[in-house]
Amino acid sequence: MSLLVPGALILGLLAAPIILLYMLKLRRRDQVVSSTLLWQELVKDRTANAPWQRLRRNLLLLLQLLILAMLVLALARPYWQSSRGANGNLIVLLDSSASMQATDGEAGASRFVDAKAEVERLIDGLNIGDQMTLVLVGRTPSVPIAMTNDRPLLRQALKQAEPENGSADWASAFILAATTSQGLIDPRIVIISDGGLPETLPALPGEVAFIPVGRSDENLAITAMATRPAGEARDLLVSVANKGQSPGQAVLSLYIDNVLFDSQRIGIGADQASHLSWSVPAKANMIEGRLEAMTGTIDHLAIDNQAWAISGGQATHRVLLVSEENLFLERFFAIMPGYELVRVPKSDIEQWPEAGGEFDLYIFDGVTIPEQLPTGSILIINPQPGTGTEGPHPAIQVTGSFTETAITRLADDPLLTNVDWQAINIAEAQFVSAPGLATLVASETGPLVLAGEIDGRRVALLTFDLHRSDLPLQIAFPVIMANIVDWLNPGRVVAAEESPQPGAVVTLIPNARAESIAITHPDGTVTEISRQESGAPILFNDTQQIGVYTVSYRINSGEIRSEQFAINFFNPEESRIKPSDSVYIGSSEIVSDSDGFIRRWELWPYLLLAGLCILMIEWWATYQRGIRRPPFLKFK
Repeated sequence: MSLLVPGALILGLLAAPIILLYMLKLRRRDQVVSSTLLWQELVKDRTANAPWQRLRRNLLLLLQLLILAMLVLALARPYWQSSRGANGNLIVLLDSSASMQATDGEAGASRFVDAKAEVERLIDGLNIGDQMTLVLVGRTPSVPIAMTNDRPLLRQALKQAEPENGSADWASAFILAATTSQGLIDPRIVIISDGGLPETLPALPGEVAFIPVGRSDENLAITAMATRPAGEARDLLVSVANKGQSPGQAVLSLYIDNVLFDSQRIGIGADQASHLSWSVPAKANMIEGRLEAMTGTIDHLAIDNQAWAISGGQATHRVLLVSEENLFLERFFAIMPGYELVRVPKSDIEQWPEAGGEFDLYIFDGVTIPEQLPTGSILIINPQPGTGTEGPHPAIQVTGSFTETAITRLADDPLLTNVDWQAINIAEAQFVSAPGLATLVASETGPLVLAGEIDGRRVALLTFDLHRSDLPLQIAFPVIMANIVDWLNPGRVVAAEESPQPGAVVTLIPNARAESIAITHPDGTVTEISRQESGAPILFNDTQQIGVYTVSYRINSGEIRSEQFAINFFNPEESRIKPSDSVYIGSSEIVSDSDGFIRRWELWPYLLLAGLCILMIEWWATYQRGIRRPPFLKFK
C-alpha cells in the first residue's frame, strides 16, 4: 500500500492535545458536608488532587483517537494497486510523432524502435481468444490493423509503421479508440508514448495502461528562419534553442544556393535560445541553415537541425504591354522585382504575337481586345470598341462611355484590400459587358473594375483610362497594381502558412500556360500533377518530408520553369523531447506500467465512512452513560 499525499500524516500530531486534555485533573472546590459516608466513591481521586494525573484507560479517548486516525489517513489518500497482464481485447495507441525519432533509446536506437519492441512484447503475450488493434497516433491517426489474433499480420503491420515529422493528434486518436472499443467486452487500452499528451483528454472506456519510452531531454533545434528585403540585400534571422537541461555548444552553418556562406560557433544555456542575423545577397534563392552539436554536447533529435528559407530570387516573369505610352505602368514594372516588361505600340497590335516569344502576362491599354486571346493572363485597361471589320473579343463588348463614375459599390474581394477606393476620382469610363467577369468596383452607371476567367485565362479589367483619373497619383496605385498582378500571374507556390510544417496543405497556382506540373520531393521522388482545366489552384498535401520541394512547370512552348518551397520542422512542442512517466486522462493520472495493467484502489472513502461510524459510537458512549452498557463496552 502507498500514499498519494504522505505529507498529510503530520496532522497525526493533533493526537497530543487530545491526550493532554485527558491527563489534566479537574480543579475541585472545597465543600463542607455532614458526613463522608455516602461520598466514598467520590473521594477516591482526592489523593491525586494535582494538576496532572496518570493516564488511564478511557473509552472516549480511544474513540476520539480512532476518529482522528481515520481522518488523517483519509487526507493522506492511501491506495493499493495490483498488476495483471495485457490480455483480452487490446487497443494499442502507438505514438508516431516527431519526438519519437529521438535517439536516446536502447543502445542508441530511436524511441520509436523501443516503442515497437514494447508492441512486439504485447503481441507475444496474446493468448487464444485475445485480439489486438493497432492505432498509429500521428498528424492523422490511422488503424493499420484491427481486432485480430493473427500474430504474423500484427508483426507485418508493426514493421511497416514509421514515425512522422509532425505532432500527434491525441484527441482524434482517443475518439478513434473509444469508437473501436464499442461492443467489446472488457476492452483494455495501452498507450505507448514519450509523453506530451494534452491534459484535457477525455476518459477512455475500460482499463488504461501507459508504457513510457525515452530517457533524456537533451536536444538542440533551429526554431525559426526567415528573410526580409533590406535595400539591395536581404536580412536573415535564425533562432536556435536548447531544449535540454544542460548548456550546450554548436556550430551553425549557412549555405546560399548550396554554397557555404558563413559559420558561427554558438553557446546556448539550458532551456535558452539564441538569435542570429545576417545580411545576404538579394539574389539569393535557397538559404539553408545546418546546426551541428560540438563534442560534449548531446543532441538526440536530428530532424530539427536543418531549416530552409526560399527568398524569392527566382525566375523572371515576362510582361507584354500593348500601349501607345503609359509611363505609370512602365515605372511600376521597373521597380517590381522579378518582372521584365516589353512594350509594343498599339499601332502595331497586329504584331504582338511576334513580340519576342510567349509572355506570362499581357496588358492591353487603350486598344481593341483581339478576337484571339493570348495564352497567358490578361490585364485590360480602357478597352476600345471595334472599328471597321475588326471586332473585339465576343466575351468583352464595349458599347460607349459614361462620366458618372462616383464609386457606389465595392465587392468583398482580396484584390481590393488596403485601398481607399472612395478617394479615387475618375473622369470617364467605358460601358463594358463581360458576363464571364465579376464586378468588383462599380458606380451607379456601370462597372469600373472587373475580374474573372475567360477561356481558362485569368482576366482583370479596368474600364477607365489611367490618364483620365487620379489613380496613378494616389499612394494606393502600387498596392492596387501589385494586388492585380499577383492575382493574374502568381507563377509561384503559395502556402497557406508563412512557413508550412510537415503535413500542411500547400496551394499551387500554376502558370496560366503550364501544361503539366512535376513536384520533386526532398528525397528525389517526383509527383506528376495535371493542371486543372478550369485554372483552379491545386491543393498539394504530400508534404510529410522536411526540406525543399521543387515545382517544375512545363510551358506549352516546351520551356520548363522551376520554383521552390520549403517545409520546415519548426515545432517547439516536438523539439522539447523530455519524456514523461505519467499521463492525465480524464481526471486521473495514469502512471507508467511496463509489466501490464495497474489497477489502483484508493481507500479514503472507506476511511471516512469508518471515521463517521466511530464518531456515532463516541456520541452514543458520551450521552448514554445512564443506560446499561453492553459487555463489549465495559472495562474492568
